[in-house]
Amino acid sequence: MSRQRFEASELINVRDFLAQWSNDVYIQCATDPTKSTDLLAEKMNMSEENVKELESVCSLDLLNKPGVETKTRWDSLEKIPPQVNLYCTSFQKKELDKRKHSLYYAREMMRKFKYKRNDLHSLVHYNNAITNIVKTVPEDCRVIYPDVILTVNIHRGVKTFLQDRDEDHPKTDQLYPSNTLLVLGRQKLTDLRDVVRCVHDLAVAGDASENPDADCQNYAKDIYKSGFFFINNTFYNDLREDDARDYSQLIRDWASDPDRQVGPFETQRMEETTFLDLTLRLGHPYLYLHQGDCEHLMVISDIKLLTKEHPQDVRDYPYLMKKYQRVRTACRVCTKQAARWITYGSEFTPENPCFFCDVCFRSLHYDLNNKKIGDFEAYRFFDHQAIV
Repeated sequence: MSRQRFEASELINVRDFLAQWSNDVYIQCATDPTKSTDLLAEKMNMSEENVKELESVCSLDLLNKPGVETKTRWDSLEKIPPQVNLYCTSFQKKELDKRKHSLYYAREMMRKFKYKRNDLHSLVHYNNAITNIVKTVPEDCRVIYPDVILTVNIHRGVKTFLQDRDEDHPKTDQLYPSNTLLVLGRQKLTDLRDVVRCVHDLAVAGDASENPDADCQNYAKDIYKSGFFFINNTFYNDLREDDARDYSQLIRDWASDPDRQVGPFETQRMEETTFLDLTLRLGHPYLYLHQGDCEHLMVISDIKLLTKEHPQDVRDYPYLMKKYQRVRTACRVCTKQAARWITYGSEFTPENPCFFCDVCFRSLHYDLNNKKIGDFEAYRFFDHQAIV
């Protein structure tokens, strides 16, 4: 059975999108919701009573089934009224029926979602940020209208699993999401890059087995500071540091060969480009590269006007809307604590390389005087689950 494929949108210029939908009604309603009824009545040539009636008829509360109280969001997902013929609910009903009639399928789905569920902690903070009255936000820290909100999904790289099986089980490409952020159209691309977390930024070069208590002087992010976004045939390079390198130069030199028929590519400075300056496709995968060869896929899934339903403090952006939990890398000895060390060539390990928590690592590889036992190499290990 072939996979369902999702097509990206047409090219959208973010600044043109804002200019097309931004008007005096939007700005006044967003900045002063108390006057929205009067303004809509004037623009629609209707009475205020009719506007309020439309407001009540279009209320989201009407989506709930009359006389049925839903205690949790799962109740509303599982109890689908028979008279509702929405396209999305039909798929929801098919999925629920499939899980009900196939215990194996239900267990498999629960296993998959167990380590990829959303972190609701960030959603709670989002709701709290919305409920904060704008008066509590300092004047110089409030968002500026008009503006747009873009939903940016940062993914880990695509892992290809080769399976030597028949045609019904070809190799599969699984896209592992990392987190979802909301960014303002007026923000620089560097504002997004500064909040993208990657475990490789915390890498520490060198064997630490001789002195495991030594302080980490330099992380990889402090040494290799360059990076770029590749969006719509344009490389947006981060050149804020004096020693920054243009990672895209090698690619552009390779593509300049007429026989390759690739490109042409343009370059812009990331720190001088806002999201309003972009022309992009919703749902299309773009590239974020750092550390020389560490690649992340970036998908912008939504663009909407900034309203009072979003946090009003500009310091909250880019806002971490969702993060996805993953299974941690556990210590191979106690199998309880998260791994903090990885060893190579150790005679006390069942596998090579091997992961250890700090306690097990020191107990097996050092004596009472903290002297190294045996000949091995040890490197600090930072797990994805610890930072994302």
